[in-house]
Amino acid sequence: MKTSNFKKITTGVLGVYLIIYALNQFFHFMPTSYGQMPKFTQDYLDAILPFLPALYIFEILVGIVLIMHKWVPFIALVLAPLSINFLIFNFANGGWNIISAAFVALMNLVMIYQYRDSYKPLFRS
Repeated sequence: MKTSNFKKITTGVLGVYLIIYALNQFFHFMPTSYGQMPKFTQDYLDAILPFLPALYIFEILVGIVLIMHKWVPFIALVLAPLSINFLIFNFANGGWNIISAAFVALMNLVMIYQYRDSYKPLFRS
């Protein structure tokens, strides 16, 4: 498999995953069970609840851009802190969604590695 095809597959898979995950938050076509959460986690989610639709719309837009294979190096950098936050949040709260968080973080790391040459100008002095 050529590298360019592998790049398209990884970006496409992550794009589709983000779109399905975000659409499921709106339309609930797949079961989601977060189980019992600590009270501080539930309080946190209650506090950010008004902002979650904007986050899910952002995920849909990012997924579409990834499927179109546009701005991938930029999108990989934008997703990096979100992926880390997703992982930390799940580790800190009992790991109820750790597989999903690990998948997104791993795919993001693969994309960053694939486009590492695009980031070289950022580190020149």
